[in-house]
Amino acid sequence: MMQAITIPVNKTKIVRYLIGAILFVVLGALFVLKPFLFIRSEDPTVIKIIGYICTAFFGIGIVVFVQKLRNKKDGLFIDADGITDNSSGISAGRVLWRDVKSIRLEQVADQPIIMLDVKDPLSYLQRQQNPVKKRAMELTYQLYKTPVAVSAQFLNTGAEELLRLLENAFKEFRGQ
Repeated sequence: MMQAITIPVNKTKIVRYLIGAILFVVLGALFVLKPFLFIRSEDPTVIKIIGYICTAFFGIGIVVFVQKLRNKKDGLFIDADGITDNSSGISAGRVLWRDVKSIRLEQVADQPIIMLDVKDPLSYLQRQQNPVKKRAMELTYQLYKTPVAVSAQFLNTGAEELLRLLENAFKEFRGQ
């Protein structure tokens, strides 16, 4: 029987991203409040629009990173029945090995992402209640034919090691 594996969230990485998001919110606010510090044109409309977009996008990032820092759940839990993914803002939650067909590694914007191909992808989409997370999972499904993607970006492990752990647990489940 497989021994459960717990992989914690890497709080140091999250703090770095949080600091970056705060800096971009400050920069975006400066674009809105003091646009002439950054342009020589008479019309500050474009720089203000960029400032609003920057402030909104990275402001959302701040909220997400603060929530991740306050969350006491482990980033990823692997056991004999499947995984529980809390590693990102759009994680699928509990994924049972009996639902998994295969595991593969994809490069998404130069970031290694582990895709779990599931037998009934629509059931994983339907159980997602948050509309933003659901839309992100739908996009993942459209692009990669699965809504279940696991990133090691905020975990205390690398993508290759995570892939190895997941593949070994899946093989053990299948009795290989």
